[in-house]
Amino acid sequence: MILNPWKQIGRDITLTRLTILIFAASFLIYAVSPQGRPAFLDLKHGAEITRVALTLVQQGDFAHPFFALPTGPTAHTAPGYVFLYALVAKLLGIGATGATFLWVLNVGFLALQLALLPMLSSRLGLGVAPGILAAAFGVIVQPYRVMLEWEALFTGALMVVLCLLTLGYFKAPRDWGHSALLGFLWGAAMLTNPECVLLLFAWPHIAAMENSPAAMQRARRAMIVVLAGAALACLPWFVRNYRTFHSVFFIRDNFGLELFTSNNSCAHPTMLENYNSGCHFFTHPSTNPEIAAEVATVGEVQFNHDMMKRAIAWIESNPAAFASLTFRRFLKFWFPSLYGLRYAIPTGILTIFSFAGLAMMYRKHRQAALLLASTLFLYPLVHYILQFEARYRYPIFWATFLPAAYAILEIIRMLRKSDQPHASAEETDELVPILK
Repeated sequence: MILNPWKQIGRDITLTRLTILIFAASFLIYAVSPQGRPAFLDLKHGAEITRVALTLVQQGDFAHPFFALPTGPTAHTAPGYVFLYALVAKLLGIGATGATFLWVLNVGFLALQLALLPMLSSRLGLGVAPGILAAAFGVIVQPYRVMLEWEALFTGALMVVLCLLTLGYFKAPRDWGHSALLGFLWGAAMLTNPECVLLLFAWPHIAAMENSPAAMQRARRAMIVVLAGAALACLPWFVRNYRTFHSVFFIRDNFGLELFTSNNSCAHPTMLENYNSGCHFFTHPSTNPEIAAEVATVGEVQFNHDMMKRAIAWIESNPAAFASLTFRRFLKFWFPSLYGLRYAIPTGILTIFSFAGLAMMYRKHRQAALLLASTLFLYPLVHYILQFEARYRYPIFWATFLPAAYAILEIIRMLRKSDQPHASAEETDELVPILK
């Protein structure tokens, strides 16, 4: 079957217009909603990302992530969003102008995720309707909060863009130059949030699963180049870390600290609970000068190694408590409080629908189901063993909305089909001659 090229161009133009319309609507609605309102009108407030970014601007060093006292060079945070934050602060200042511009960028990152969902839905073979409804969920339910001091919305935007590009590219791989560019973008995503690396090893294989043998061979070669491009994008950061710490680790060195802060005798499932109980103060250098002094004395890498040993020792000695914390963090991740029932209840309902949607999708659109399921399965793995905060869910809300929208539309379709009157046997016999 030869597809009319003019009809295809018309569809592309319509989809582009739809994307622009959803982007504009999402941006405007979040810009005026309580969820989109920034907590601060300057760039001086925040946690580790803010402190490292301001140190980078003021001293030229990627260092001092903790409020308690300066601790020296750091890899506690991934560099991607830190550099963006620092660039805005350098060019526009740390006052209202810089904060407003960074707020506009973050609202734009959020709007971009939602705007691309119809295009992603279409490319997955689901049609445009699930993507439109998924974007509507994001605008109406509003599970996101715009927080300038964290990278969550930037990560989400990168993930949706990468999903679109990876899905299309590995179905029909091109020359090595295009593969390298895609790899560089994957590298940027990993430098923003290292968890993205899990999806790099899943999405290309799923995208190419229906390829012909010849196309599959090209996809495998392209995958090697994409991996090389991602590694090349990350190489300067690895070199910097090795020269600074004389140690090899993947992007960030803070896992030991976070594991201990999340798994100890006073730990609760969420970061907010640990703040309120005082447990965070007793286990984290951010606000505890004694612990921060230990970081400065022994060095960040060694400190994290020590914290890792302490965390593992506690887990081995308290398996039931660790299992309880892990289970409660699992529940919190999938059914977060989201700053009130107004946001939590509809998000929880959509989460349940998304699981049903993946099962429905698997029967008719296996590739789409596997891609979305791999996202929902792989990305959260580390968050089950670390203290939870609602922003950790932000980068993959889109992968919840899309199968939830598909499930709802499928249910509506089935209900309409069951309501249609069926012709009796006699009526069918009378119609046969007419149809002939």
